Amino acid sequence: MDNEVAAFWDDFAAEYYQIQQESQVPIVTDVVAFLQSRQLLPVDKVADLGGGSGRYLPLLAQNSQAYTIVDISAQMLHYAKQEAKQHVPDQPIAYQQQSVTTFTKQTASRTYDLIWMALNPAIQANRELLTITEKSRQWCAFLRLTKNEDDLFTPLERYFGIEQEDPNTAPAIISAVKNMLTTAGYRVQDQAFQYQTREVFDRAFLETYYEELPTPQLAAYLDQVFAAKKTRTSTTTLEYTLLYWHVL
Repeated sequence: MDNEVAAFWDDFAAEYYQIQQESQVPIVTDVVAFLQSRQLLPVDKVADLGGGSGRYLPLLAQNSQAYTIVDISAQMLHYAKQEAKQHVPDQPIAYQQQSVTTFTKQTASRTYDLIWMALNPAIQANRELLTITEKSRQWCAFLRLTKNEDDLFTPLERYFGIEQEDPNTAPAIISAVKNMLTTAGYRVQDQAFQYQTREVFDRAFLETYYEELPTPQLAAYLDQVFAAKKTRTSTTTLEYTLLYWHVL
């Protein structure tokens, strides 16, 4: 299973890295500033668990004496090394290619001061998360995308009944993780970060994008959306939710 997961992320790594580079959302700087304001940073040792292509690497490395990025994908770590070379060439960084489960099994208790888990689908509300928590001697922090909606594509897909669940958006996991940790005796705090991005589309783009839909019905719907205008601005709302808890 680990080999299959690693192969998937290896194949996706280049595209994923490009998406991260093109992102208009300042979630990294905002989250790190928040962690600093709550005195979770700076610290001695940080583990970036499921750190991917290193989106948080520069700022987390700058806010720690020893930064370790852990990911199951060798290609993701390849791009993380590029980020380090470009932004923090003099920072000591450790790269560990391993799954969350392997990290959990092989890491001694109370090794890190902060375990950071951002957008990592392998982290779930289960016993393994409690074991991960034990690897920290101060803090754990968990970030997920909990809302991703726009006012152009989403209403259209709902209208035609073709809306698909976004696998990257997981609002339910926040309450599940918070309830599990609270039951285990941890005091979990949360913070939301919301952003809006805008992009302009013309009618021809949507006609091509949704060419599988019945042409008359799509044309009638787009008549209402565009009216006499040639373009329409789509506003996307993104919400990230951060959970953080102090280790007992």
